[in-house]
Amino acid sequence: MSDQVIPDGTYTVMGPGGQLTMDSSFPGVAMLEPEGKPTQQWNVAFDSSTYTLRSVASDLYLGNDGDPNEWSMVVKGTRQPFAWKLSPGYDSDECTHVLTSAASREGLVLTMSLLRIYPPLVAILKPDSYTTFEWVFQPVV
Repeated sequence: MSDQVIPDGTYTVMGPGGQLTMDSSFPGVAMLEPEGKPTQQWNVAFDSSTYTLRSVASDLYLGNDGDPNEWSMVVKGTRQPFAWKLSPGYDSDECTHVLTSAASREGLVLTMSLLRIYPPLVAILKPDSYTTFEWVFQPVV
């Protein structure tokens, strides 16, 4: 039986503040209102029990270089594949997922950065009731 939750393909990823956006003019991956641009599209690929998300616009993977067990207030993207686990969201909605770093021993999750800057950025932090956000993967048509 496969652990694949969503099929491979190109998606937009919607979070609590907008869509994941990889734009070189920002210091990291941002959350912006939907614009329909390639900067908000992600090639999602499943391998064994994990996923990678690769920006259509920049060819960088969603994730960071370095120790996968260290928090990161800014997710800059990486040239190396960064593995994520998708698990059901906490609201029992089949369309929402939590993104957890597959290499992290502490189960660090993709969430909003605590940095108060514009545009709002995403972070990789320890999960708790305030930092665990759900994400919706919408196929690009």
